[in-house]
Amino acid sequence: MILFNGRKDVKTVRAQIVLRAGAYYNEGVEIKCSQCGAAIAISPESGFITCPYCDSRLYLETGQTVAHSYLKPALKPEQVPGALVNGLAELELNRPVSLTESELVFVPFWEIKLKDGRLRFPASQLELAELGDFSIPAGAMVPYDAEIEQKAKVEMPEVGLDKIMHQPGIVKIKDSIEKADLVHVPFYKVVYKYGDESYSAMVDAGAGKLYADKLPVSLGREKDRYFLIRFGILSAVFLLEAFFVRGFWLLMLVAAATGATAWYLVGKDIAKKGY
Repeated sequence: MILFNGRKDVKTVRAQIVLRAGAYYNEGVEIKCSQCGAAIAISPESGFITCPYCDSRLYLETGQTVAHSYLKPALKPEQVPGALVNGLAELELNRPVSLTESELVFVPFWEIKLKDGRLRFPASQLELAELGDFSIPAGAMVPYDAEIEQKAKVEMPEVGLDKIMHQPGIVKIKDSIEKADLVHVPFYKVVYKYGDESYSAMVDAGAGKLYADKLPVSLGREKDRYFLIRFGILSAVFLLEAFFVRGFWLLMLVAAATGATAWYLVGKDIAKKGY
């Protein structure tokens, strides 16, 4: 996955895009704007470009241009810990959380606009499989602004639009396709501590929703598992006692001692764990 953050890296990556776009472009070669149809001169530094006639933000993809937009982050960096805590609380994960790392990343998606709807496809390998279910809010996109490259990491598309368009499902509905856009969506990539374990996740920088492939075990499920394991162990001990101890009253005495010991130890452990 190619990431860039700063003008020097942007130029290098953009040159790679132009070389990848189907030919080794020379100065003076032109390509049409997908929005107004005007001819745009292509240079080795093209990639994310702006039409000089209609001011549309464009992306150069396999010898053509597509509209390029992004979602502005609504969540400020100082709001990320709160969004993380709220997201975990919705899952009944209410223990103290410590945020150890947070980084704003813009993830690219292809958005295919149909006559009666929209389709969305990741334009790069996703950090989390769950991000594949992300829904781009309608009407929230704005023309791409190169200034975000100075403030955050911006992932370059790895999956070409041509590959998306040749998928069997897309080919079947090609007559209903109106246009395709490249959209960069902001997420905070976070690492946090919950209890004694560290976890990673992505927080939607627009709505604050939490995405993660692995989450801590909720307190309710942790308690259920704890008591189930203790019940299984105690049941096994009682069965062994019933098999080896001879005499009814002796067995009752041993079982009572076992139960009292288990009650004391489990109670002490519960107090320590805060159940």
